[in-house]
Formats: sequence, structure tokens, C-alpha cells
Amino acid sequence: MANIKNRSLSEEFLVEINKIIDYILNENKFVVTSHINPDGDNIGSSLAMCGFLDALNKEYIYLLDDDYPSNLAFLNKEGLRNTSDQVSSLEGYTVIALDSGSYDRICIDKNLLETAKGIICIDHHHTNGDYGFINYIDPKASSTCELVYNIITRYEDIKSRPIIGSEIATPLYAGLVTDTGNFQYSNTEPSSLLMAADLIARGARKQEIIENIYQKNSPAYYRILGECLNKLEIVDSKICLAIVTKDMLDKYGLEYGDIDAIIPYTRDIDGVELGIFIKQKELDEIRVSLRSKSHIDCTELAATFGGGGHIRASGCTFRDKSLEEVREMLLEEAKKLF
Repeated sequence: MANIKNRSLSEEFLVEINKIIDYILNENKFVVTSHINPDGDNIGSSLAMCGFLDALNKEYIYLLDDDYPSNLAFLNKEGLRNTSDQVSSLEGYTVIALDSGSYDRICIDKNLLETAKGIICIDHHHTNGDYGFINYIDPKASSTCELVYNIITRYEDIKSRPIIGSEIATPLYAGLVTDTGNFQYSNTEPSSLLMAADLIARGARKQEIIENIYQKNSPAYYRILGECLNKLEIVDSKICLAIVTKDMLDKYGLEYGDIDAIIPYTRDIDGVELGIFIKQKELDEIRVSLRSKSHIDCTELAATFGGGGHIRASGCTFRDKSLEEVREMLLEEAKKLF
């Protein structure tokens, strides 16, 4: 199927897309990475970029210093992902940072960023500060996967060479589906649906994606979900707060990455505008996911605590704070948003 011309391919973005393609064609060594606390768009855009570089016979390494959520591990079948401590030495490489809204959230050793030839930033967070020497940033795009799709299909048009097959289409589709909430969220545009149709036509394994992401929860997950929902806290009829402790994870034999599917429950209650999900990853590390429906900017709340993300979905991390301290700090700031 020919490239679908969509909203993102304006003249402004074509300039940046062409710069990225020209640079990749004229360089040979790349590090592909993304943001902390990986999600579907993070992983999907990274793996698709790796597939693109592979098709161009470029030398690359995929680095990410954080654990995959269990329901997304199926995407990395070839075991491409490495961590910074597995790298002995790198020289003459360029970093391609995908889906990372700020320099600080790039999830590799900062020494690798500082010694790189430069950073190419490809992202759709509206809070992005243009930290790359080439920046393709479109806050109106559904996902970073959509931006990677635009880059690859632009290359296909220029070179009249098909690149996207099943192995690239599948992670792109996974990132698109997760970042649009299975096409429920307000960031779903006509271009998103056209892209989805094209990826399915090119062999995206849609059913494999749906089964792994949405239909593979363990019995233990439903038990922790039940306990968590039983303790939901509704504040001022507008804010819903849920907490999963490290003790709860240990009790049910679950890992931190097994519980992300709980997040939407905090938002999807009649009358609630803002959902807050507090997850105690370790005794000294608490991660928070924020979700809103229509008018609260989650990035404003996340940024207060050094986090970031999207208007309707953001997150932040606390260290060396108790659960009660984190709860009180979040509620105090969240109430100001109303």
C-alpha cells in the first residue's frame, strides 16, 4: 500500500523528516533509546527504528535502562534491548532518542549522551524542549510511532523501496494502539486510523498485540485489582486515587510491570476527571501515573514533581518518600488544578 499522506506531513515537518533521513543515510553508527518507565509507544517506536536501521544496513544498538512491562515483552522477541552497563565502549555514534519529552528522561547512562556525536529527537510530547540537533516534534501526533511511520514511509517514497513489513508494522501498531487507548483517546486523528489500516495491510500482527496487551492478565492480577479497587479513594467527587504497595505486589507474586492495566480504573468513574495511581516499585521508589478525561493537564501536575508526559496521561517518580507523604503532596497540588 502506498504511503498515506496525513496531517503530520506538512512542509514544516517534511524538512525535519528529510534531515533525519539524510543524516541516517550518511552516518553508520547509532544508539536507539527512549524514556524511563517504558510503555507501548516507547518500545514500539524504538523497535521500529531499529528495524529501519537494520534495513539500511546501519550499525546500531538498542539501549534502555529500565524493565519492560510484562504485557509488552512479546514485542522484543529477538532480544534486541541492552542496558548501558552491558556496553563496554562506543565511538562515533549518534543517539536517536524516541518518545522522550526531555533530556533528563532519556533512559541510558548520561555519559553515553555526553560523548555522542549528537542527539536526534523524535517525539510528540508538547513539553519537549528541543534538546536534539535535529528535532522532529509534533505534539498533535497520536504517538511517536506515527512519527517513525512518517519517516519510514517518506524514505519509501523517495527511494521507491518498501521497508515496512510485519516485523516493523507490528511494533508500530502496538505503539499506536496503546498511546491512543485502543483509539479511545482524544489524540486519535484520521491519520491514526489511516496509519492503522496501512499497518494491518502490511502485516501487523493485530491479534497478537491485542491478546498480549489486553487479554493476558494472570489470576493474581485480578486479585490485586480487586484489593486495589476495594480501597479506591474518591476526593471531592473529581479525583480518584488508588495505591498498590510493594507488600501487595509481594503478596500476589507480581512484578511492578504487571499492574499498569489498573491505571484507567482511576479515571473511568462517572464524575471523576483526574485519576492518580500510586505504585510502590521499591520501598524507596514510588512511581505515579496520572490520567484525565477532558480538561485537566496531567503534565502540569507531573512537572511539579519532576515528571512529564502528555496532557491526558503523565507520570512522575518519588524517592525516599513514604506512601502517605506522596499521597498528601499529590492531592494538595491536584486540588489546585480545579
